[in-house]
This record gives sequence, C-alpha cells and structure tokens, in this order.
Amino acid sequence: MVIKLQPIFFDKVWGGHKLKKMYHYDCSDHCGEAWGISAHEHGSSVVMNGLYKGLTLRELYANHRELFGNHPSDEFPVLIKVIDANDDLSIQVHPHDLYAKIHEQSLGKTECWIILDTDENTEIVIGHKAEDKEEIRQAIDLNYLELLMNRFPIQKGDQFNIYAGTIHAICKGTVLLEIQQSSDVTYRLYDYNRLDNGKPRELHVEKALDVIKVPDSELAKDKPTSLFDYHIKENHNNTEHAADVYGDFLFITEGNGTIKDTPVTKGDFLFIPANLHYEMQGTFEYFIASIK
Repeated sequence: MVIKLQPIFFDKVWGGHKLKKMYHYDCSDHCGEAWGISAHEHGSSVVMNGLYKGLTLRELYANHRELFGNHPSDEFPVLIKVIDANDDLSIQVHPHDLYAKIHEQSLGKTECWIILDTDENTEIVIGHKAEDKEEIRQAIDLNYLELLMNRFPIQKGDQFNIYAGTIHAICKGTVLLEIQQSSDVTYRLYDYNRLDNGKPRELHVEKALDVIKVPDSELAKDKPTSLFDYHIKENHNNTEHAADVYGDFLFITEGNGTIKDTPVTKGDFLFIPANLHYEMQGTFEYFIASIK
C-alpha cells in the first residue's frame, strides 16, 4: 500500500506561481508553501487514494499508528514542504524544543533545505557576524541587521542544515524542499518594513534574541539525524526496497514511474507504511526521509 498525499497550500506575501508551474498544483499565483507531508494542527495533508482516502495525515497517525510502526510520539514529528520564494522571506529564527515547549506549547524547529530551483545569482542567508546579542539588538534598532547576515550563493541540488537558534532567510528566486520538526513557530527579526494587508508584519524581537545562537558564523555540516534523516536518490528500471521501521516519506523531484504499482510523477508526496516491501519502476529522482 502506497499512500499518496494531497498538499495543503498557503498563500504568502512573498509567494509566487512556481509551485503551480513546476508541479501543476491547484494553487494560487501567490502560493508560498505546499505542506505535502504534514500532520500539524495548522494544516494536515490529505490521503488521496486507497482504503484511507479522505483522511488527513493527522487522523491517520492518531487512529492507525500501526502504519507508522507504532511510533512513540503523540504527535507526528516532522513536516515536509515545498517553498516558493518570489520575494525575500523575513530574517528569522526558530526556537529549540525546551523554549518552544515553555513559550509556545510546541516542538522546536530544526530544519533542512534542498534547493530545487533557483534564479541566477541567488543567495541564501544563514548565520551572522555579530559577536554578541547586544550587537544584533543594536543592528535591529538602527535598521542595519542585513549587514550582519552571512550570505551564500546557491544552486540546484545544494543542501543546508538549519538548527534551531540559527538566523536565516530564504531569498527571492528560490524554490526549495524543506524537512523540519513539526512546528509552525517563527520569530521574525526583520521584514524589510513590508506591509501585509496594509499593516507591518509582526516582529518577535525579544523572543528571537532569547534563542539566537551567538556566535554563528559557520554552516552546519551534519544533518540532525537524532530527529530525522533524508537522502536524494535516483531510480532506474526496477529496484526493490523495504520501508523504515516507522515508514518512508517521499517527494518525487523529477521524472515519473510507479511505486508498488502506484503511478508517481514529479511533485508527488508519498507515505509508505512501516516495514513494507515495495518495488520502484521507471526513471525518476526522489527525496526519501525517515523519522526517529
């Protein structure tokens, strides 16, 4: 049994039309995020096929935990989504688990990015040059925070690990796949004085300063494998696989084929239940993740 999942779409002030163009999603021309594998209370993807068609992933996890190898967490622990940045996202940071639990009744948010598409000369913001938090506060007060940010050129296929506490911003011209802890908590430090529905977007400076990592000048090289693991792989012809003890979670990045006789194509999100043996046929590239 291969479970295909319908993403939940979110329009954003910085969203665009690339998710519709690249994946033929039924979303608007201002769509910023497609939550493809999500059981979060703010938006859960929906089963598109088979016995459980019409159930949300949240309902499936709550009522059929055996499909997930009886994972011990009360909440499904990850969220996998695609982001289209038609404009710069805010300079922001996410809290770690303990802070998020106390202040937001939520998991923290460590995330990882895989660049799917990018305009020429696009950069990404990760980390900063500040020596202490007071320097960051002063930069916010005097409106030069952008000058403290570390910027890195990006290209398709690049991967980045963004641990909780790391200042970051996805920049205009980027489409990426993100796997993260199942959290919707974001603290904005700066948003380019941008308006949303005629009002400045909310900032969260004090909470952000509470959780920002200082110093933070180097890219994280190691994936957060205590939370989840992921890989980009290619399939050619027929291959045999066995799902992880808690299931496999897939996104088809290029091409098409079948997985256990279920047709799959670019843009599909899939859940393969725990320990299931399955065959892949066709030529396609795919992202595959496991949870811990």
